[in-house]
Amino acid sequence: MKSFLSLARLYLQSFYNLPAKKAPGAGRDAKALLKAVGIAALVVIVVGEFGFIFVMLNLGMYEGLVASGMQGMLILNAVVIATMMTLVVGFMTALSTYYVNDMELQLLSMPIKPRAMFGAKFLAVYVSEALFSLFFMGIAMVIFGVKEGPGPLFYLWGLVAALLLPLPPLAAAYIIQIPLMSFARFLKNKRVIVMLGGVLGLVFALGFNLYYQRMMVKLGDPAALAAMVGGTDSLVSRIGYSYPPAAFAWQAMSEPASGRAVLSMLGLVGTCVALPALALLFLSGAYVRSLVGFNEAHIKKLTRAGADAFIVRRIRAGSPFANLVAREFNMMNREPMYLLNGPFIIVLMPVIIGIMLVAQKDAFMSDPDMAGVLAMLGSGQGAAIAGLVGAFMGTSTSIACTALSRDAKALPFIKSLPIAPKTYMLAKLCHALIFAVFGSVVGVGLVAFALRLSAIDALASVAAALALSVLLNLAALWLDTANPRLSWDNPIAAMKQNPNSVITILGCMGLLVGAGYAVFKFSMGRGALALWFGALPFAVSAALLGPYLRFAERRVSALEP
Repeated sequence: MKSFLSLARLYLQSFYNLPAKKAPGAGRDAKALLKAVGIAALVVIVVGEFGFIFVMLNLGMYEGLVASGMQGMLILNAVVIATMMTLVVGFMTALSTYYVNDMELQLLSMPIKPRAMFGAKFLAVYVSEALFSLFFMGIAMVIFGVKEGPGPLFYLWGLVAALLLPLPPLAAAYIIQIPLMSFARFLKNKRVIVMLGGVLGLVFALGFNLYYQRMMVKLGDPAALAAMVGGTDSLVSRIGYSYPPAAFAWQAMSEPASGRAVLSMLGLVGTCVALPALALLFLSGAYVRSLVGFNEAHIKKLTRAGADAFIVRRIRAGSPFANLVAREFNMMNREPMYLLNGPFIIVLMPVIIGIMLVAQKDAFMSDPDMAGVLAMLGSGQGAAIAGLVGAFMGTSTSIACTALSRDAKALPFIKSLPIAPKTYMLAKLCHALIFAVFGSVVGVGLVAFALRLSAIDALASVAAALALSVLLNLAALWLDTANPRLSWDNPIAAMKQNPNSVITILGCMGLLVGAGYAVFKFSMGRGALALWFGALPFAVSAALLGPYLRFAERRVSALEP
């Protein structure tokens, strides 16, 4: 039990980046404290926004269901949503944390029982799934409780159900993954796992976004929303009636003070605990054995002719700057965490916007105010808005604001080469700007198509987006050069847990929203677009490039990773 608790604590700290226990007498780090406060505030904002969305959806459902006496379906919907969310998110979390790092290979050499090791990881992953389940169940429980007043047992059964429902989906995820990891050699690679998990996550995010957009369209029609949830052929009803844990939880919460509720809760406990117990009992040994051999490099033996061809093809002299730019692309593409959270954003965002437009097209077009808005934007201000959207797309990849941080492990090697620091950093800027061009064109193209802008307006928007993207990416690179995050063990920390990324994204959003306000406030047209969003940013970027390269020369030379 002691080894299980120690491992569980270790995995929790590793998975969720929890602060380690300070040594006795150690002082408080003001920077770490400010970072913790900032992260906490960001979590509150994100949870609050999602909470507001689901509060409005559940209120709309209740109003539609109560008219037909089916308000109990609100609870069934919450149970099904919690089950499905924990199934998908649990599968991805279990996959991405299946093998953490080489630390686990060292644990295998210790006298730790397989059940303790597998159980500790299962518990660490379960914590996030339980929070997801409590979030979705809690919103529906509060709304139903305020409207119906079901009594304290309702909340007790709901809390127990929220904690139990994630167990079977998570156990099912491991029951699928452990045999695959044991026999599929190509999966025993951390990069492949992260890429696979990321793709699954994106597919789920797009599917959930489509479901959410369809729900939002029906928010103004409670009856249609209720039919979508409580209809006999709806997905919620089918899962609720056919999946025993969901049926047991719904029955217990529908009649919380009855004897049937107690029996239902016993059934819920039995069905939710059985599958994890079986997985822990029969798959612990297979899980531990599957960890052996992760990330092993497989050497390919070449013939003399093959080796000569490789040398001729891959090893040759070239421009140092061009090779450094190519290195940036290779480094980004070889690390799935960088690729999925960086360049792929400019592909994912248009897809999400496209789903929103498809799902809510009729609602937009039926709004009498939309015709006037579209006419106003099409008359000149639309070009400026398209340029601002393109600029955001060109800056949202987080490439520039994490460029030096992502290279922390290779920095000693880079500094040992006869490469000027300014050439090294200029290659990073070039890498960011190549994706900025693509993002700007895509962003402007989407808005130009939606607003039916003329070819001249679209070209002016692209020019403005490129000028703004150059300036914003240069500022982001300057920020990361001045304050890089050079101490990290997991690549995700260099990008997603990097304060420079948050500062850049929020700063760009604030700046571009302010610019959008100025567009409407002063009725800016094509001429103002060319001056304020084209010529001025380009001139500022040209003026700042020289000072930045001189600063980068001194800063990179002085860095000690």
